[in-house]
Amino acid sequence: MYYLAPSELDYKAKKCKRCFYIHKKNKLSSGNFPPPVFSSFDVCQTTYFKSKNCSDLTNELPEGRFMTSSELPGKISSVEMLDNKKRSFILQGKPDIVIKFEKEGYGIIDFKTTNLKDTKSESYKYQLEAYAQIFTNPGETKTAKTPKLTPITHMGIMQFYPTEIFEHRDNECDLRMKTQYSPLKRDENDFLNHITNIIDLLEENKVPDLNPSCNECSFVIKQNSLGVTDFENSNALYTDVLFETAKVKAFRKKNGGGKKKKKNKIEELNKDK
Repeated sequence: MYYLAPSELDYKAKKCKRCFYIHKKNKLSSGNFPPPVFSSFDVCQTTYFKSKNCSDLTNELPEGRFMTSSELPGKISSVEMLDNKKRSFILQGKPDIVIKFEKEGYGIIDFKTTNLKDTKSESYKYQLEAYAQIFTNPGETKTAKTPKLTPITHMGIMQFYPTEIFEHRDNECDLRMKTQYSPLKRDENDFLNHITNIIDLLEENKVPDLNPSCNECSFVIKQNSLGVTDFENSNALYTDVLFETAKVKAFRKKNGGGKKKKKNKIEELNKDK
């Protein structure tokens, strides 16, 4: 049985076969995640629009409302599904925005702070379709059942791009953002083909070769190409960084999470030298 998250089906799976294979088979990853500020943007955007009619987002969506946390569990799951080769998999994830339209159907929308593109939804097509598949074929997690929501009539990416600060006050400012909606048509056959290719990859007994176009793989390639002397120097530098990081963490723990004044912190650190 393969458990797949909608969020990993586009960027991770398409970026590098080797990194995706190691992540899924060995639970290892580089730990490179988007900066937390993007999550803050997402919270602000969702908080503002959730009380409004979804047609206020764009005229490409019919009238409807955002579904609330009381209607949807925090994590949703599909039933056991089959790829094109009859191999079992389950989809599990946390959708951003689910809309119930006033006349008919449901919509799955994702907010992204990003460069504006007409075709932006193509970069997230498997993620969006995965959520549509979950709501069409609902299962359950350990804590909650996933509701059946059909038909899924609209999917897309709502894009936000900061353009200017137009007013400021003490310790705050007002930011203006351009928006653009990128709709996506459902393609269930393409989705199942993609899942089948992913499971084909995961069933291989050999780790895929290093991919020079992948940043993580490229870093490993460059490490392997270092001479002995260079490697020793780089290792010593890395050790120094780890030591200094550990010393700062110990100091912060000693002083209640670093709540003392900056001057006191500097003085205390200087005593340790």
